[in-house]
Amino acid sequence: MNKLDLKLKSLKVAFLATVSAMLLMTASCGDDDTTDPAPLDNIVALAQGTNDLSSLVAALTKFPDLVTALSGDGPFTVFAPTDAAFASLLTDLNFGSLDDVPEATLRNILEYHVISGNALRSGDLNDGQTANTLLGESVSVSVANGSVQINDSNVRTADVEASNGVVHIIDQVLLPAELRAPVGPTQNVVELAQGTANLSILVEALIKFDDLVATLSDANGNYTVFAPTNDAFTALLGVVGQTDLDDIPEDVLRRVLSYHVVAGTVAKSTDLSDGQAIGTLLNGEEVTVDLSDGVQINASNVVTPDVEGTNGVVHVVDAVLVPELEASIVNTVVEPAYFNKNFSILTAAVVEADLLGTLIDANSNLTVFAPTNDAFAAAGITSLDGLTAADLVPILTYHVLSTEVLAADLPETGSSITTLGGNIYLSVNEQGVYLNGTTQVVDTDIEADNGVVHVINRTLMPPSSNIVEIAVAASTASEGAEFGQLVAALTAIEADASTAALVTVLSSMDGTNNTPFTVFAPTDDAFEALYTAAGVADLDALVTALGTATVEQVLLYHVVAGARVFSTDLPNLTSAEVTMANSGTITLNLSNLTITDTDAALSIGTTDAKIVGTDILATNGVIHTIDQVILP
Repeated sequence: MNKLDLKLKSLKVAFLATVSAMLLMTASCGDDDTTDPAPLDNIVALAQGTNDLSSLVAALTKFPDLVTALSGDGPFTVFAPTDAAFASLLTDLNFGSLDDVPEATLRNILEYHVISGNALRSGDLNDGQTANTLLGESVSVSVANGSVQINDSNVRTADVEASNGVVHIIDQVLLPAELRAPVGPTQNVVELAQGTANLSILVEALIKFDDLVATLSDANGNYTVFAPTNDAFTALLGVVGQTDLDDIPEDVLRRVLSYHVVAGTVAKSTDLSDGQAIGTLLNGEEVTVDLSDGVQINASNVVTPDVEGTNGVVHVVDAVLVPELEASIVNTVVEPAYFNKNFSILTAAVVEADLLGTLIDANSNLTVFAPTNDAFAAAGITSLDGLTAADLVPILTYHVLSTEVLAADLPETGSSITTLGGNIYLSVNEQGVYLNGTTQVVDTDIEADNGVVHVINRTLMPPSSNIVEIAVAASTASEGAEFGQLVAALTAIEADASTAALVTVLSSMDGTNNTPFTVFAPTDDAFEALYTAAGVADLDALVTALGTATVEQVLLYHVVAGARVFSTDLPNLTSAEVTMANSGTITLNLSNLTITDTDAALSIGTTDAKIVGTDILATNGVIHTIDQVILP
């Protein structure tokens, strides 16, 4: 005897018992006159008389025993899919018509819509209830706001009464287990992030690195990913003083992203233990689990746990996880440069010079003049290739003060500031604040917990040679040699014991007053123009004609003693007259940086010498290049 025969036999027994009970009730009630209601159709006849159930009827008629059963006494509850529901089913299963559906499959579908032995009306259905079907598999009931769902289908017309039960018309065909899609994830962890609107900044960061995307898309991988929300990334950008992911150096961004990935394990929230340390893709650096109040990873809260992917699991977190190195840099004077790609050369130099520990010391109170990449290029440094820590330390320490000095507290123009690598010199004019004449402070007062940062547009290079050494080096340069005649003139004077040993003076600071010099250094072409104007062949002839004492006075007329006068100081001079080392004066035209030569005896080209090169810093002063020899 098959399954359906057994069910029908039990239904018949129940029916006979019901009839017997009804006869007894009739006998006990006497001969009361009642009017019988109009007879109802059975479930099959009801379906046959309903236009929108023609597909259900067509399917039923393929199984005469089912028609017979559902025309019997019941009671039954039938969930009846509409024609549109059957049409959708055929499309989803890739069948052209009901005739293409295997009979065994179609029968199982029909039996899955029938509850035998009970007529469940809508009032009998409760949220969360399950009911066993003729197929032996159960359906689930959901009730919300007066609407009823059976599995994923909606009840469109409830409680259609039949003589042998009740029919509920539904908008989807209920699928038995054999036809339901397997339960499980269908997207890898990258696709999960791409499909989540609140993780769009994470995705934006991730797709900058093709290899990371490929790794996390690997179907054979096993990953646990802690995924920061958009708000988490926005908060981090605010903390590090940036406005966009594109501001962050890519090597820093890669480190941060790698710190959010655990490889080789799929750790659901139930697999985590309090105090657990988990190694990440970032060179094995670990994150720490805290279960004392929900689930925390480091200081971030897991707000959506256990989003399963085909190759791992994603936990959405409300803060970006920051590796130990980056955490130690946040809120220090290194932070503005480290997290901004425009300072990548400075950051790399600090690491190469092993100065990071000094600059992130929480007990320090520093001032840093921070050069951008363009500032390094302006000083002739476009990469660190070939530079060692020994080369970089003097340059970098020359940008750091041991005390915090805000812009408003910088000393007045003409002052010097002592850095960890020597003195720098301050000029202030209408255009702004300058250091060593050529470096401008372009952004100020970026405050940190251990000091303040000012951004500059040209890297400061500490002087290593005095004025004479610079002139000698320029005179012997392999390309663009300059100052050869000036050096020769100085040498000629030095050789004469009757002169003041000008080379010796310009090679050192004044022992009494520590006096610096400003030198207006004539080019070789300037000396040649002088020889022509004087009617002599060369320097030796000039010295012979004038004598070394006179030549010395000419050279002293190019020296300002007791001050470093940078080009950026000139607009601040109260007088255009500058006193020279021989007590004479020169007249500066501040609008076009020229020097008026008042000599009437010699005419050397134009009457004004032009300053054609400025602010060559020496250990004992500063040199400006001029295109004429000026005469006292």
